[in-house]
Amino acid sequence: MHGYDALPAGLACLVPMVAIAVGSQTAGRLATRYGIRAVLIAGLVVGAVGTVVVGASMAVDASYLALVPGLVVMGLGQGAGYTLMFGAAALGVAPQEQGAASGVASTSQQVGGAVGLALLVAVAGAGLDGQRGEALRAATTDGLRTAVFVAAAGIVVTALVALGLRRPAPERVGEPVAERATEAVDSRPAAAHV
Repeated sequence: MHGYDALPAGLACLVPMVAIAVGSQTAGRLATRYGIRAVLIAGLVVGAVGTVVVGASMAVDASYLALVPGLVVMGLGQGAGYTLMFGAAALGVAPQEQGAASGVASTSQQVGGAVGLALLVAVAGAGLDGQRGEALRAATTDGLRTAVFVAAAGIVVTALVALGLRRPAPERVGEPVAERATEAVDSRPAAAHV
């Protein structure tokens, strides 16, 4: 919208990237001290707040500097969230199954990102047909703002899901998933084995 060349655009992207790196490094240390669940939820809440601030800061005539506070807060939360989601995916998984757990988490993240991006692009692009000039700029800004708020809602939903994250029982940690699944099936009443 502002017509930045490659270098200024790249420098503008540097601010949230640094925030993401700081959030990622900080989250790892905090999770060691306070646990993955608490820090993951806190990171998601911080990310959601930052995303709302970015959305609220968006305007046709807004400068990049108006977006920086939200981008920094959002980046801190995203860095924490991304890092700890992979840690949460490996909780209670036997060492010999860590690769499979990591693969499932990575695949889920990639598919979720692709579907989420498609949804957000559709939201951002709604209402742009037939717009020209300043009306197009205003419609584009409104669409992007709405998409950012939808993203914030998605982050809140993810935080609510993370509330259900539980630490595995100590005797279950390291036990292969296949054995736990077999045990769960075998513990059902005979009628349930159909």
